[in-house]
Amino acid sequence: MLSKTAEYALRAVVAIAKVEEERPVLAREISSKGHIPNKYLSKVLRDLVHAGVLTSTRGIGGGFRLKRRANKLKLIDVVKPFDDIPARSRCPLGHAKCTDENPCAMHDQWRPVKEAFRSLLDDTTIAQLVAKEHEIEAAKNSNAK
Repeated sequence: MLSKTAEYALRAVVAIAKVEEERPVLAREISSKGHIPNKYLSKVLRDLVHAGVLTSTRGIGGGFRLKRRANKLKLIDVVKPFDDIPARSRCPLGHAKCTDENPCAMHDQWRPVKEAFRSLLDDTTIAQLVAKEHEIEAAKNSNAK
């Protein structure tokens, strides 16, 4: 449901948020942690800075940081610069007037999907994703023993 660019943006922001210290994260570190091609990453990072999601510092000791704390940064904030979220809620059959009063053939099945997707983006923070990733990694490590 997300474009590849929005997916890369989420990966990049999560990679930055996972850095324990309050230090700038280099693009090459984000690329390796987020499994994002370097050329694509530079555009994504630039757009995230312009959108107010990240800050960047050039030179020695430079890199990228979250502009807000991870617990204040919602998924919608990261995805919105890349994906037209309102367009995702349009009628999947292309009907201009698809409403509860004038539904298309998919309306009743589509509405809960689009509402759940929008809720996920609006209600989930980057901190929650990072916590869940740590939880999954811990479970994998304990199962490997």
